[in-house]
Amino acid sequence: ASANYYNAARLAFFESPKITVNYCGYQPDFSPNMHHFYFACAYPLHKSAWGFDAIYFTPGKIAKFDEEGNYLGEDVVWRLALKINYSRELLDNLSLGIGWKFIKQQYSMRDPWGWPRDETGFSWAFDFNGLYKILPNFSLGTVLHNIGPNISYLDAGASDPLPRLSRFGVAYKPIDNKYFSCSFSAEVTKVLVGMFAQEENSFWENLKYEFKEAWKGIGLELTFYKMVSLRGGYFHDEEGVRKGLTFGGGINIKNLELDIGIDENIYEFRTENRRISLSYTF
Repeated sequence: ASANYYNAARLAFFESPKITVNYCGYQPDFSPNMHHFYFACAYPLHKSAWGFDAIYFTPGKIAKFDEEGNYLGEDVVWRLALKINYSRELLDNLSLGIGWKFIKQQYSMRDPWGWPRDETGFSWAFDFNGLYKILPNFSLGTVLHNIGPNISYLDAGASDPLPRLSRFGVAYKPIDNKYFSCSFSAEVTKVLVGMFAQEENSFWENLKYEFKEAWKGIGLELTFYKMVSLRGGYFHDEEGVRKGLTFGGGINIKNLELDIGIDENIYEFRTENRRISLSYTF
């Protein structure tokens, strides 16, 4: 059901309702209080489907100080995004999806004199999704995420851009039977905020830079007897200095699936980044 996030157009090809929950103690060696929670569900209809997902992230409690360095206590920072998706199969090999989300971001802070200041931000956005199956075992996907107005803060009178981004991916499954299946995937993700900012550069120079700066990933999944899955990949983010191998695995017993993903090796500093997911197909 996490297709709600990655590419909601996939929901239209579902045959049964699905539900997914996952948790990641995000970089606990960097900050032990960072937590990421995700919930998603999908309900297919005839050649269409509805979906819903929710994301909650908090870096935990943040210590606050005034301009003279006096300790003012701790505040909790958090972000919440709620989204509803609709996907429809237009052709036997083509589906499109659209999602609308509500976003809230809370910075409960204090000004230099110690008075509370509510920096609560709100916004909304659309996601646009497409999936095209060129062959039964080869597909292309594309997504536009977070297309909407900036997050506006109530007290501060300021705003921040949403993390607008685009994704393009391919997937190929050369072997798929009851004993063994093998899947290859590749994806390019591009942050759209601040694109072509170097005005002194030519269009082609900017285009070359934007492609170099995009996040790139490849992956391989091996599944045995439709029960045990092993996954490996490589992720490369030149600008954010995140690059390295990723790993994962899963166990599927009847309709219940437990998965774990590990991407801690992409960071330059030592940390543990484990994402645990539990899914059920009705």
